[in-house]
Amino acid sequence: MGDDDSVSHLSAEVTPRDRDGPAGLLRVRLGRISILVEELLMKSMRPTLYGSRHAVSAGHYLAAAAGFAILEAGGNAIDAGCAAGIALAVLHPDEVNVAGVAPIMIRTAAQEGKAAKVVTIAGLGHWPKRFPADLFMREHGGKMPLGILRTVVPAAPDAWITALSDYGTMSFGDVAGAAIRHAREGFAVFEYMATMIRQYEDGYRSWPSNAAIFLPGGKLPQAGDRFLQTDLAGTLQYMVDQERTMATSTAATTRQSACAGATSRSSPAGRGARGRCWRRRCA
Repeated sequence: MGDDDSVSHLSAEVTPRDRDGPAGLLRVRLGRISILVEELLMKSMRPTLYGSRHAVSAGHYLAAAAGFAILEAGGNAIDAGCAAGIALAVLHPDEVNVAGVAPIMIRTAAQEGKAAKVVTIAGLGHWPKRFPADLFMREHGGKMPLGILRTVVPAAPDAWITALSDYGTMSFGDVAGAAIRHAREGFAVFEYMATMIRQYEDGYRSWPSNAAIFLPGGKLPQAGDRFLQTDLAGTLQYMVDQERTMATSTAATTRQSACAGATSRSSPAGRGARGRCWRRRCA
């Protein structure tokens, strides 16, 4: 085969069709053959997002929607951030989970003469205080074995509740609703999640309780399948119920304290009502 027939030489150049247009001409030389191909330099098909009041960005659209709903309901950025974070622990169980960690950074707004400040909540789990510091070096060659020794006290719930208590305006129950719903009713497995579960399939199969969740029916979940976490939904709902019980108990104690103070007053209405509060709403 002579040089004239050789097809080993390949070159390309792009020449703009016009100054303002996105299209151009792609010239490909393959041996003696010159081909002109119209190249469409496509722009992103995703719309530019604008917000006049607030915005949320998260690793899953349902988590972003959970945070946005909290903002629309009157919550502040801390409430929304916790709502999105709890939802992500449900929607991205292949990477994070409620029993994991949740480091939080908060920048407060300047108000009433107070300067803005940045605060952090570690959100990292700890081992028990009496856990020997040299155990892994002494008994496991500096490695952390699988099993209970690798686990730490779940830190994410504490981080979320701390953030809500110190800087939020809503309760845990207020912001955890979306996460509970997605755990109980399920959501569609997405491609990345399916890939990650497939990659770590052997690890999931080694723990029956994990396999029941991540490999339902013993099979790998496929993109589009409904992914359920009913036990997790029950755990989160239990936390919400306990929070409400504590709030009710605290409110009752406060009312009783107020009544005790009221009955001790020497008011005309209270003199004839021994042991009863003279406030009609407490009687």
